Amino acid sequence: MIRTASYAPHLGSALAAGFMLVAALAYNLGANSSEAEARAVAAPADLASRQLASSWPGVIRVEAADRLDTTLERSEAEPSSLAPEPVAPVLLAPNLTPARPQMAVIIDDVGLDVAAARRLIALDAPVTLSILPYAEAASVIAREAAQAGREVFVHLPMEPVGVEDPGPHALTEFQSPTEMASRIGWAFSRVPGAVGFNNHMGSRLTSDRRAMDAMFSASDLPRSMLFVDSLTHPRSQAASAAQAAGLTAMTRDVFLDHVPDEASVSVQLNQALALALQNGQAIAIGHPRPETLAVLADLSRRADAVGVELVTISALGAAQAQIVDS
Repeated sequence: MIRTASYAPHLGSALAAGFMLVAALAYNLGANSSEAEARAVAAPADLASRQLASSWPGVIRVEAADRLDTTLERSEAEPSSLAPEPVAPVLLAPNLTPARPQMAVIIDDVGLDVAAARRLIALDAPVTLSILPYAEAASVIAREAAQAGREVFVHLPMEPVGVEDPGPHALTEFQSPTEMASRIGWAFSRVPGAVGFNNHMGSRLTSDRRAMDAMFSASDLPRSMLFVDSLTHPRSQAASAAQAAGLTAMTRDVFLDHVPDEASVSVQLNQALALALQNGQAIAIGHPRPETLAVLADLSRRADAVGVELVTISALGAAQAQIVDS
């Protein structure tokens, strides 16, 4: 089943109150030292919505409340025909504590800036690196991440609404299943050891159910593969199509850095933590910007301060499976 906000007991407080609580704790613990940043953390959580305009091409902003939740019966998937990767996938599933809220963080667009990728690998937090397959250093970063015990995703380029270029070998709406399968196979060959994938851009492709069904059926991915819908379109069909193909499917809750400044990233991190407290789980997605990396340097302490457990995407998927099976 696709994860929904109702699976975990609520804390009995409104989300707005949760935002205020997390923001106050973060401020008191020194997470935001400047007066401007403190004001940003105390501001409404839709700060990024008001400033989005041209920050991230190929993305149509989707708030959690605007999602179209669809539940489909899981179908059987064919055995995988993908060739074994030279690096074994790093599936990190620590002992789960379902009573404690959990949050996973994915960093997209990894690989173009090698120094930023290595800063992510060195973080004291279990972030997932979603690597662009066309990045020259993609394979090198994937191997270094695996050696450091980090989970790796393929950041799969897909067609967006508009004229923005998602990059080489992107999946598009009218490709044949054979062409889609070839491009997906190439992408995974560039990111050895990947345990899953999410969409890079893709607002047009993910909103087309026919194209999504064709993509997931053509790819012949193993059922152990994880998929996270980056939710770049409010009518995305990606997660439900992935689940119908037999994959574990999850959706993004918060984009951390639509607005590229530390104060705004801090606000979005507070929002993600508050959603984890309210719903039991949350997935945040960011990018390897200097401002985002600066905020993530304090991620573990801030999560621990409010009682949120940082976990990998695979751990979140395992928790979801436990709920479905119970």
